This record gives sequence, C-alpha cells and structure tokens, in this order.
Amino acid sequence: MRTLLVDGHVHIHTCYDETVFLHAAERNLRMAGEGLPTLMLAEMKEDNVFARWHAGQCPWPVQTTGEDSSLYLADRLLLLAGRQVVSAEGVEVLAQCTAARFADGLPLEETISEILAAGALAVLPWGAGKWLGRRGRLVAEAAARFPILLGDNAGRPSLWPFPARFQTRRTGPVLPGTDPLALASQQTVVGSYGFSLTASIDPDCPARSLRKALTTDDTPVQPLGRRASLFTFFRRQLGLRMRR
Repeated sequence: MRTLLVDGHVHIHTCYDETVFLHAAERNLRMAGEGLPTLMLAEMKEDNVFARWHAGQCPWPVQTTGEDSSLYLADRLLLLAGRQVVSAEGVEVLAQCTAARFADGLPLEETISEILAAGALAVLPWGAGKWLGRRGRLVAEAAARFPILLGDNAGRPSLWPFPARFQTRRTGPVLPGTDPLALASQQTVVGSYGFSLTASIDPDCPARSLRKALTTDDTPVQPLGRRASLFTFFRRQLGLRMRR
C-alpha cells in the first residue's frame, strides 16, 4: 500500500522552464501531505515531453519502470504518460496512464472507445464553457454509456457551484488536477490542485496500478489544494486570449 499525491491533469507547455516546473510540482504536492508526488500528463498532439524525458533528455535523473507509461524522476516524482484528445465535436478527452497516441477529430464515442480499447484511463475534464449546450449533452450521454471518469481543474473558480455533471456521474471518483495554461506564469501552478489516494501500487508498474485502483477498486480519493479565485480565473483567461 502506498499513498500518491496526484495532479490529475498536467500540461508541460513549451513556454515553461522545465526545471522550474519540476521543482514547483514537487514542492506544491509535498505541501499537501505525506506521499509520492505524481503527475498525470495530458499531452496534446504536438507535445512529446514524456518520450523525450523517457530517452533521458530531462533536467532530473530518470529511472524507467517495467512499463512504457511511467517514469521516476530523481526519486522525487512519479510521471505517468497520457494524452489530451479533441473529438470532432470539440470535446476534450484525456487518455491517461498510457503511452499510446490517439488521433484528434474523431466522433466522441469513437474517441472514447479507442482510448478504452488501448487499456487507458478515459477522463472527461471540466473546462470553462466546454460542457454547455450540445457538448454538455454529449458529455452527459458519454458518462452514462461508458466506464469513464470526470475531471475537475484548478481553473474552476472556487466560488462556482459544484457542476451538476459531477453529482450525477455514474461511477468512479472525480479527478482533480491543475490543467495549467500555456502562459509562462502558469509553470509554478502544477501540483497546487489534485488528489491523494492510498492503494496497492506496484513500483514497477505504477500506471497500471493506479488505473486499476481508480476503475476497479473501491479506493477513496481525497481532493488536495485549492482552485483559483474568480479574479484569478478572469485574469488567466484574459492572458490566454491576449497570447493567442
């Protein structure tokens, strides 16, 4: 049995200083309690940080495992591979605890089916305005039909009410994560919001162990950290739009 301190939605954008990013991730997660700091990546199609670090091109020493989807960094962080996929309808889906790659632009149901068929963890993450209207109905239908999880993120203002989708989910926990934006100021946000869990974790196959704990075991998940204030939310959204 081991306790993991997990940021469940991590991007490593090209505007980040990777050394600063790693130190922030460890520091923020360790502030939350005792356990192994863990990052669940959600790399977009143009990103290849996990593959590059797996090849040893990392600011910290790398220790590989018995699976292709996990790494230990300097015995201080556990890194789990994963991808963010965008469906034809514009719905984001996270394929986590996997080194497999998936195509953008497929229908949502086909996207989810391919992720599950690859043995990955499929997560539908909350996003500002992304669960409204037609896309919101698609998310609700997918959550009712498929064995998927839902994800929260640090960008959801702390004063906003709990999304109805979280309350009506069929099975499994809601996985919090930071979902850092492509702004240099966001490189130190990683690890400030996430979750902890204690489960049977095989040190040689931690991605597979975590996936099993979240989908087949009755494993309690405890949220860690805090979400953004309403002021911070609007400031970040403005910064992102100005950058674009």
